[in-house]
Amino acid sequence: MHWQPKHLVPLLALGTLALGLRAAVEPARARAAAPRPAASLAQAVAQGKAIFDRNEFGGVRTCSSCHLNGGTTLGRLPNGAKIPSLIGAAAEFPRFKASQHGVVTLEQQIAHCIRGGVQGTPPAPDSPQMTDLVTYLTSLSKGAVMGKQFK
Repeated sequence: MHWQPKHLVPLLALGTLALGLRAAVEPARARAAAPRPAASLAQAVAQGKAIFDRNEFGGVRTCSSCHLNGGTTLGRLPNGAKIPSLIGAAAEFPRFKASQHGVVTLEQQIAHCIRGGVQGTPPAPDSPQMTDLVTYLTSLSKGAVMGKQFK
């Protein structure tokens, strides 16, 4: 069969329709898969703990790979070095980190750990995942004295 322009028009129309359908379906699929904000503080803590324990960042580890028992006990880095528990850690932010030549927020520290320790891609700073992680870590600081880093 010899292709003629009249055969090309239906193929182009079909291709355009397929692309249009895909463009309509993909955003809907992305919205359905996107994490939703927590409906309560307790739910944010629970969701943050679940995120902490699962591989949600495409890395080789989870947060709980190093921060054992949900961060409530001493942890251990992959090289075997011990790290402190995360009890009270949220109360220590923001803080100055000489190695980063500036002030670091809790969100920035979480992103740093996910990029480095977890070897994954951190959630956006204003995402429901980041909010839930910050809420979970802040819940571990209940009763901790805030502002000790300000001398």
